[in-house]
Amino acid sequence: MVTKTEVIWRHLLAGTSTGRRRYGSATALAKELGIPVSTTHQALERPVAIGAVTIDAVAGLRILDPVRLLALYCAQRHLARDVVARVRVTASVEETERLVSKEPGAVLGGFAALIAHTTGVNRVADYDTVLVYGDASVVEHLPLSSDGQCELIVAQPDRWLTLYGPITPAPTAYADLFNLPGWQAARFIHEVNADDLVDRAEVACQQSL
Repeated sequence: MVTKTEVIWRHLLAGTSTGRRRYGSATALAKELGIPVSTTHQALERPVAIGAVTIDAVAGLRILDPVRLLALYCAQRHLARDVVARVRVTASVEETERLVSKEPGAVLGGFAALIAHTTGVNRVADYDTVLVYGDASVVEHLPLSSDGQCELIVAQPDRWLTLYGPITPAPTAYADLFNLPGWQAARFIHEVNADDLVDRAEVACQQSL
């Protein structure tokens, strides 16, 4: 299962994509997520230690360096631990993404999510792996074959993931591809630069101040 540390870091990083870099306190963040205050403080120890996050009695909790927080998140993320199904599908990548997106409660991640959050068009590399968060039953209505052209990975979602809509937040898509073997995932990580994700967050942040 996704750890609460990952849940907290993901929430902070997802907020930066809309320009949110401040919280009233660590306690306020814990209340927002429904996570114990002690667990939240523990999750913030490492980001605070490296200067990615700061907590002050007056200024509250601030995200100073989301790039370094994203690096921590990528290192902490353990995608393989959450995989509940891995199958081959005879349908194309595009058709598989369309089919799984229609499943109740499914949240599309990986390549498709990162593309949606950036250019909206794949200009990096063709890929043959679809990642979706959902129940293992997602595969029940798909055309499966051991030599299918598309690999479908189904990962177990946590109860907070649906807060962000039908696709995973960009930081989660990035972290999952960071943890996915293969040259396509590596190409996306190299081409979709973490700084580019943060630059857009910084612009939004400046506009909100």
